[in-house]
Amino acid sequence: MRRDRQEYRQNGFILIVVLGAVLMLSALLYGFNQATRTSLDKADGFCSAEQVWNSAWAGLQIAVAAIRDTEDLSADPKWARLLDGENAFPVGDASCSITVTEENGLLNINHLKNADGQLERKRVDQFLRLIDLVNGQQTDSQRIGYGIVPGIIDWVDRDDEVTHLPFIKRENTGAEYDYYETHTPAYRCRNKPLDTIDEILWIKGITPEAFSRLRPLLTCLGDGKVNINAAPLLIIESLSEQMDAALAQMIVSHRKLKPFGSTAELRNVPGMTDNAYVAMKDLITVAPTERYYRITSRGSTRNRKCTIEALLQRNTQAGNVDIVSYREL
Repeated sequence: MRRDRQEYRQNGFILIVVLGAVLMLSALLYGFNQATRTSLDKADGFCSAEQVWNSAWAGLQIAVAAIRDTEDLSADPKWARLLDGENAFPVGDASCSITVTEENGLLNINHLKNADGQLERKRVDQFLRLIDLVNGQQTDSQRIGYGIVPGIIDWVDRDDEVTHLPFIKRENTGAEYDYYETHTPAYRCRNKPLDTIDEILWIKGITPEAFSRLRPLLTCLGDGKVNINAAPLLIIESLSEQMDAALAQMIVSHRKLKPFGSTAELRNVPGMTDNAYVAMKDLITVAPTERYYRITSRGSTRNRKCTIEALLQRNTQAGNVDIVSYREL
């Protein structure tokens, strides 16, 4: 009887040891399985990240090739569609979409004053009209004030005198160092032309919302004249008081059929008056002295995205394309 009880205890102990070993092995296997899964997920994530980056990079290289080999994208039917909006195409198991914006078609805020420091009244008036047009697009949004115009002028001009625009009834005063030194932390007024349009976020009166609404329409590159073959509808409409939405749309429709070979050809657009043409002819061009393009290339898979934004300059003398700025978002 005592022997049976002893064997029973021994068998129970062995069972406990076996169960403990099984539990330990299970824990080890579970840990190994989790580590393996983590490693596989990391490898899959790395592969997917490389895939979407390569897709976005391929889109940028397509844009570089198009700009390098084409003097004017808007005049080449094969590439003109790049200027119309996003263009998607597959890249292996990923996809890529490209948006090309010709900076010369936008309003250059570095040229609100001329080289002698004199106000460029026509460009200032155009900027004020553009603000009205942008405000009219979203009546439920906070109004963008006219005060950003003298604010930008003071930020880019070389003097320390606060700009006052007497032809504006309200919000007509800019800001110099005395204003910016009251911020925490304090910073100086730039007093020289902008290098990137993103810098205007530092300027008095420009909120992030105002910046997001104006950024697609403004540039700080080029000779200051608007390329009428690449300008967005709102930029065209802002060129003169005689321009309305219908006439601006007629210009866009006309250039889609055939880009303007000279600014004088605008006289042939139905609805164009002598007053409207004369008012804007000094502000426009069809042959910019320098060509700049902003490229946004987006690579994507089912669960990953990568965006590359680059600013390109077509170097006609060297026959290549220079990357002025580059960033991954």
